[in-house]
Amino acid sequence: MRKLFLTFILGILLLFPFSVSAQTNLTLYSVNVQLWPEYDQPSMLVIVDFKVAPMTPLPANLTFRIPMDANLIAVAFATENGDLLNANFAAPTVNDAWQSFTISVEQNVLYRFEYYQPLQFKGNERTFSYSWGDSYAVNNFSVSVLEPMDVVAFSMQPNYVSKQSVNGLNVYESEIVKLAAGDEYTVDLQYEKTSLTLVNAPQPVQPADLIDENTAGRVSLNNFLPYVIGGFGLLFILVGIVYYWRVGRASNKRARRRKNLHVVEEDVNKTGAYCANCGARAKSGDRFCRTCGARLRKIEE
Repeated sequence: MRKLFLTFILGILLLFPFSVSAQTNLTLYSVNVQLWPEYDQPSMLVIVDFKVAPMTPLPANLTFRIPMDANLIAVAFATENGDLLNANFAAPTVNDAWQSFTISVEQNVLYRFEYYQPLQFKGNERTFSYSWGDSYAVNNFSVSVLEPMDVVAFSMQPNYVSKQSVNGLNVYESEIVKLAAGDEYTVDLQYEKTSLTLVNAPQPVQPADLIDENTAGRVSLNNFLPYVIGGFGLLFILVGIVYYWRVGRASNKRARRRKNLHVVEEDVNKTGAYCANCGARAKSGDRFCRTCGARLRKIEE
């Protein structure tokens, strides 16, 4: 029993490196590289579509390399209706003079990755070099190049033939070739153009129709301005009436308080006593004259 268990463990250990190496020796059924110079940025947009061979064990991890100055922007797979969805992948890591990233291929469908790579500028001339050299064999490898805008001279090596036109621009397509694992395929482009115009320049967002006071859901201030001014006028009038009414009431109250206070003072000051010495009228509660100081006589009531 123990010997059987050790044999089983040894078989697993032997199988594991085999399965890992098998993923590095997969065969790709097809690879199509699209080179779009100065498409929506003043650089080269590289689009790589690939499919694994039909009998490939899945899921499988495929590692690809891109140049050191490239900027990976998308990794996706195609659905049955042609839509592209984000695929699982590991972010690029530096490997010698390249960047390497790994895609998890879970279905036998078209996969795609895209990246931007700088062009070499020299006045009106641009040059670019693309190189495929991954470790996978490819049964059907092809390259297509979209001609940029306003070119006055365009050449490439190998020299492809223009086979179709897209919006008035030539598309150059290579022949389909078969590559062994490790084979390198290089495309060199050189062209001259008279402007910085992009094939698909980003467009600012524009309304579908002109926006005016008749646009549905839009409120014009001009239509309501008289009502707004009239409303503020009525509000100011009401505030003025309330203010003057409150001020008038407060003034009447103060006047009444002053009058009542004067009456009280008069009542307090009223008395029938006079100073026998100087004749000055005494106030209530006085015992001595406030004028001469003489003692006041009490009045018998």
